[in-house]
Amino acid sequence: MTGNRLILGFALAAFGTMILPVGDAIAKYLGTLEYSAFQIAWGRWATHLAILTPILLLQRGKAGWIPERTHLHTLRALVMAGATVCYFFALRFIALADAAAILFCAPLVVTGLSGLILGEKVGPRRWIAVVLGLCGMLLIVRPGIGPPNWGALLALGATFCFSAYFLLTRKLAGRTPPVLTLWFMAVIGTAAMTPFAFVFWQAPDLKAWGLLFVLGVLTDIGPLFIIRGLDHIEASAMAPLTYLEIVTATALGYFLFGDFPDALTWAGCAVVIAAGLFVIYRERRVQQRIVTDPVATRTP
Repeated sequence: MTGNRLILGFALAAFGTMILPVGDAIAKYLGTLEYSAFQIAWGRWATHLAILTPILLLQRGKAGWIPERTHLHTLRALVMAGATVCYFFALRFIALADAAAILFCAPLVVTGLSGLILGEKVGPRRWIAVVLGLCGMLLIVRPGIGPPNWGALLALGATFCFSAYFLLTRKLAGRTPPVLTLWFMAVIGTAAMTPFAFVFWQAPDLKAWGLLFVLGVLTDIGPLFIIRGLDHIEASAMAPLTYLEIVTATALGYFLFGDFPDALTWAGCAVVIAAGLFVIYRERRVQQRIVTDPVATRTP
């Protein structure tokens, strides 16, 4: 792999990663204008649906638009919609960086649950990393100190919903074309949000409509750039770049909303990131061991 391809891959993945918090900042700003998290989430999913429908029509024509194992796809879309709503609600109460840091516990939760639910082998070192990462999350949430931090609790709810989404994605991996998967999620997400958005509806002005559209576009093209980056670099090399989200979230939170994480939050972020990077490192070692010795059974 040439150096130019590596640079291009890292640049694409980094750009995709760093624009995702821009969508979060838009959601937070719309929340300050008293738009409901349900309405904001509806705008996100409806934009996805509007963008993906013509793309899917061009790709599949009149071919089947309902994926196999529909019940699992529906459940996955619902937990992702739940994660979106919880996260957008959380942004009304806490800083962008705090919410992003809590959400980064999702890979650690997935690592723990994959051993309990999917039967995957998770060795003692990764279990220690999971526990330490969750301790870092406690430094951010700080339960029992002062009044309940509803924003942190909602972000934690988004983390567990997001973890369930990842687990369901593992079970469904390779069974459905990606565009059909994304389109079906948009259908379910829009349908699930519509009644709640209607109940809490506040008529958007032209600016708010524009922001809702941009929010939907950003949450579409961010993953697209990441996927394109993965065409040039390995997933394990790209994974640490995801933590650039905290950098972008911190900068946006400071310049747009005057929020800046305190010392304990930074300490919690450091622990969560270190634990996440260690889990990535161990999983990469396991995959290398499987490639070089397919019959290796030693647990990492």
